[in-house]
Amino acid sequence: MPATKKLTPRTAAAHAQAEDDARRLDHISASLEAAQKDLAAIGGSLGTALHDLRRDLNRLLRDARRDVLKMHRAVYRDLERLQQDLTTAATAKPPASRHAHAPSRTSPKPVRQHTVAGAH
Repeated sequence: MPATKKLTPRTAAAHAQAEDDARRLDHISASLEAAQKDLAAIGGSLGTALHDLRRDLNRLLRDARRDVLKMHRAVYRDLERLQQDLTTAATAKPPASRHAHAPSRTSPKPVRQHTVAGAH
């Protein structure tokens, strides 16, 4: 059985927030669906003067439900990406360290002074 990596407080909070957002979006979507059904149920009892208002409200509710669905999908994709990043981070190897004795490329090379033998 592979070892599972514990969530850090930061990633656990992000994970909980994404799940909470998804739950709230589901609640909003259900409320919009119920409002749309109720509007359709009372549609016949409205007079002709309110027909345009009902049609506009129906369009508004339909568009709102579509937008909530898009937002829900985006939150779901973000949650999946977060989980994938966590599993990738758990299995990733640390980067190889550089040798400590390697000279720095930004430091200038020391200048050697040549001495001539026999020139006193």
